[in-house]
Amino acid sequence: MVPRLAPGGALTATGVVAVVRGTRAERVADVLDTLVAAGVRCLEIALTTPGALTELDAARRQLPADVELGAGTVRTAAQATAAVDAGAAFLVAPDANADVAAVARDRGVPHYPGALTPAEVCRAWDLGATAVKVFPARAFGPGYLRDLAGPFPDVPFLPTGGIGPGNASDYVAAGAFAVGAGGPLVGDALDGGSLTELTGRARRLLAAVRSARELVDREGADR
Repeated sequence: MVPRLAPGGALTATGVVAVVRGTRAERVADVLDTLVAAGVRCLEIALTTPGALTELDAARRQLPADVELGAGTVRTAAQATAAVDAGAAFLVAPDANADVAAVARDRGVPHYPGALTPAEVCRAWDLGATAVKVFPARAFGPGYLRDLAGPFPDVPFLPTGGIGPGNASDYVAAGAFAVGAGGPLVGDALDGGSLTELTGRARRLLAAVRSARELVDREGADR
């Protein structure tokens, strides 16, 4: 059996990973600081963002020790190795790549590969995924996640893509272990948009996930 690492404590506790992806690096540090100040404790810098590894290394040195900072859109073993060398505490991918999974396993970091179909979920899980990133979640919505959770009760799902403060609770209710929030959370903050508004979105997202988890727990206890 392939070894499997547990999810990070911050992701487990908050149920949210913020996905920071942009076309320029100038505001990445400000966005990360704003998200952390708002209560987000698990953050992913997508490698498609210019200077992502430099920003990751700098952020790892400056952010509080309880913040989990990882790399996203990791598609090759070389990228995975470079990301961990830069300080990534976890790796997120859009697909289930065996080479990326091997680096994560060898370096001892959680791995969240992407999958959409049942066959892809099986492959990701068989590769030792910590949790499976259902991506793009917006393609089929919370109902599809609920259907996936039926035959895969042992798989923690991390739906990502199109999830924000307004719909995160629906995915938690459908069985998500946690949610990945990119565009609907970050909005235009990386392009000069209001950091105050970003703070509000982050707080609403965290509150929505927390409330949804509490409701799921209560319903489970009543059964």
